[in-house]
Amino acid sequence: MKKISLLLCALALAGISYAQSFNFGLKAGLSLSDLSYNQESGISAKANPGFSVGAFARVYIGDKFYIQPEVAYSFSKIEFDVNAENLIQGTVVDENTKIFNESRQGVSIPVLFGYRLLNLKVANLRVFAGPEFMISTSDFEELTKNVEGFESKPFGVSGMAGIGVDALMVSLDVRYAYPFTNDFVIGDQKSNFQGWVVSLAWKIF
Repeated sequence: MKKISLLLCALALAGISYAQSFNFGLKAGLSLSDLSYNQESGISAKANPGFSVGAFARVYIGDKFYIQPEVAYSFSKIEFDVNAENLIQGTVVDENTKIFNESRQGVSIPVLFGYRLLNLKVANLRVFAGPEFMISTSDFEELTKNVEGFESKPFGVSGMAGIGVDALMVSLDVRYAYPFTNDFVIGDQKSNFQGWVVSLAWKIF
């Protein structure tokens, strides 16, 4: 009986140690992005607030450093305002410009490297940075058919940096994403998303 008790204690301690070094959970986020374009080109674009849902894993290396891979589905609405001169011949235009409302959706895969600044057991403060890989599943059919030289990129890479707070099983992150690649090309104009992402997560374990 004593040996069994010792074994159970050892397993419990191992479980506690494992839980402290590894977390897995679900998360949801709100993105507030800007879409860059040269206004003199006759094309402007505005990204509405978007959302994302997904999962994350956090693996601590020692007491301070950690790696956090994530995967999430992201969605946002974009409004393109295009001058008639940029449209393919034959496109119906009511006035001098035509507005296209498109949706951008895809799979986001950040890989973040973090450092725990403060650890109070029930709460901690973190900083992190790392790349984000974006796989777009949108075809932007209307823009492709009607806008001269429009091309959407199916794959993109951004850099992310931010700060996070954990309180018990809840995690709040605020991060800024800066693009390294272009999301859209229209003629000579190249455009990309950049902006803030606020996410709330629940650690399952």
